[in-house]
Amino acid sequence: MQATNTNKETLQTLFGGDTFHTPEVEYELRSEDFAAEIPQTGERFESREALRDMQKEFGQPPAVALKRITGEGDVWVVEAVQTYEKDGDYHVCVLVEFDNGKIRRETRYYGPPLQTNRP
Repeated sequence: MQATNTNKETLQTLFGGDTFHTPEVEYELRSEDFAAEIPQTGERFESREALRDMQKEFGQPPAVALKRITGEGDVWVVEAVQTYEKDGDYHVCVLVEFDNGKIRRETRYYGPPLQTNRP
């Protein structure tokens, strides 16, 4: 159960609160064999170095409103809303896999709010 609590705490550190974490802080939370992908854009980051480089190029990160973290052991799901300065709000769902207390893999899905025709 200790690993479960530690993994959830890692995700709360990464996605929770109003604290901005530098790419270097996030880098330390990820394993040496880290990989991430964003299916909607086709982006794939084969290392934590590649993700850190992208984050540095991107500049100011979006504000994050954490909605929920669920999971157990080494597999977790994070739900949040990210607010981008130019593009507004996007809902994000991140599938996270851990290995020995470090994030080994992330798959991120983003979507803008949808309009409804219902009253």
